[in-house]
Amino acid sequence: MVYAALFTAIIIATIGDYFLKKSEGFRIKRFAFFTILLYIPTFYLLSIVMLEIPVGITYATWSGIGVLLTTLLGVFIFKEKMNLKIVSALTVIIVGVVLLNLF
Repeated sequence: MVYAALFTAIIIATIGDYFLKKSEGFRIKRFAFFTILLYIPTFYLLSIVMLEIPVGITYATWSGIGVLLTTLLGVFIFKEKMNLKIVSALTVIIVGVVLLNLF
């Protein structure tokens, strides 16, 4: 159940990241509003997760998978470039997240 809350927080944060990009530095107020609105339940869910999973593992998982999803969002939605360095770095992040959660 706790991992479901963690992955829900990751998905909500990734959607919030989409609106953050669309807000153009908080100049477009409706997108800025949605960003803030989505980050509130994200941090609430993280606080619940941290009751059972250590803070370092929670944050590493949230940020690592969030980086991966946000990068994919950038590539597929915003047409940002992906190169070998980015793929290599994302691979290292994901391996690290998996190892943290296994041990």
